[in-house]
Amino acid sequence: MIKRLSLTAITGVLLLFAAASCGGGGGGNNPVTVTAINTGGGSISAGSVIPLSATLSGGNGQVMLKNWSVTAGSLMINPPDFSLTLRETAKSVSETSVATTASTVYWIVPASAGSATISVNVEGATRALDVSFGASPVTLAVASGQNGQRIVTVSATDISDLFGAAFRVNYSDNFTPATVEAGDFLGTTGDILFLGLANQADFVPVAITRKQGAGGKDGSGVLATITFNPAGGTSRAGSQAEGFALESLFFIDSNYARISLGN
Repeated sequence: MIKRLSLTAITGVLLLFAAASCGGGGGGNNPVTVTAINTGGGSISAGSVIPLSATLSGGNGQVMLKNWSVTAGSLMINPPDFSLTLRETAKSVSETSVATTASTVYWIVPASAGSATISVNVEGATRALDVSFGASPVTLAVASGQNGQRIVTVSATDISDLFGAAFRVNYSDNFTPATVEAGDFLGTTGDILFLGLANQADFVPVAITRKQGAGGKDGSGVLATITFNPAGGTSRAGSQAEGFALESLFFIDSNYARISLGN
């Protein structure tokens, strides 16, 4: 009888250990909790790129899949940079929801001021964060040109230590880009490296940077000017700003650190 009870007790202990070591079901006896969604601190500006991460507790130390979603804007798994802003393929990898084991995802904030809800689900644990985003210190202005042209000017206001900038100007089917020219805020032709592509569908990617060894620039000024012709050569009436918007703003300082476009 004693031997039988001992075997029963040992079996029970082994079963407890087995149950404790099981990692399924949200962490077994140590369920996962999402304690916070992090946006990097500070205010958020329209059109900017914000790194998102989740603070987790519980689990068994395993790498966990995080399901992210936003109600406005789009998400990217890979960190955006100048080259990604310029690539046509980058538009196809921007989604309103992504699933990844990476610690950080990147939220492309809508081009106009507003609000959104950011959500993340990890092993059945969910957290949501409501955020508001104000107008960007980088703005787009549209003026009428000859024969129905639109002249789009992208300018920065009250920025400190700006060394490089990358962004996109989205446009509608009513227009086609004709020329892309650098503004004078970051310097003259001999001071900067500039690339603006007028051969992409639906958007014009622009990248501009001061040359290595130069300092950053403070203040306000024009970053780029883009001329659009009316599609099909037909002059159009209506709103000057029709179909034009800024997207994927990415800025760096003289230390090559990303500048947060706070208000």
